[in-house]
Amino acid sequence: MASLPSQKLRAAVAAALALFVIGQAQAQQPAALKDMVPNISAEGRASKEVVPDIAILSVGVDTERPKAADAAQDNASATQAIVNEIKAQGIEAKDIRTAAVTLQPVYDEVQAGATAKRTLRGYLAHNSLAVRVRDIAKAGVLAARLADRGANFFGGITFDYSQKDADYESLREEAARDAQRKANAYAGALGLRLGRVLEIAPEPRETVPPPVPRMMAAPAAQSVAIPVEPGAETLSATVRVTWELSQ
Repeated sequence: MASLPSQKLRAAVAAALALFVIGQAQAQQPAALKDMVPNISAEGRASKEVVPDIAILSVGVDTERPKAADAAQDNASATQAIVNEIKAQGIEAKDIRTAAVTLQPVYDEVQAGATAKRTLRGYLAHNSLAVRVRDIAKAGVLAARLADRGANFFGGITFDYSQKDADYESLREEAARDAQRKANAYAGALGLRLGRVLEIAPEPRETVPPPVPRMMAAPAAQSVAIPVEPGAETLSATVRVTWELSQ
């Protein structure tokens, strides 16, 4: 049987050899092609202003009762009535999503000299929904009707654009052409030509400005459509392309 010192020696030698092999492999890796040939890089951009055609409503029900079970049960019934009304207005089930369900105690605070005394008043049940309305013209009317059916929480509204993916595809192509135009202009001015593409580096997709929740006032007792204006948003694409240069 080998002694303990010799075992440690063999382990150390094996570790050193492993590190040597890894170092040699890294040293033999070829440099990036763009670092070995004359090249030029150019950044291309493309953007488009669009008008959102989808509204996403944040709506729900708050229910306070002395007992937790009563608050939860009454809130569930009220929320189900809201969901039924949403579906009755032609909104498909796939466009209705539960955003939050909570149940928490509610306290009253009474100031007694230098200290405040908390007394349990009851329980507050909350259920909110994110409702995707694919016809923005109906969003304000729907919000008002839901208030009539018992909705007493309106968390705001955001907007989306149904053709976003298709438009981004076109913007990527336009950004690539923009990069090529710029690179050709620089190279041509120096009597050079663009050769093969060495690298394409697209930047993450961005929307300017990003969708921001907009607060909605709770409708009055009489059902009146809430004005909803989607405004516009800008879609943009950016790509950096590197070409080999040739005479």
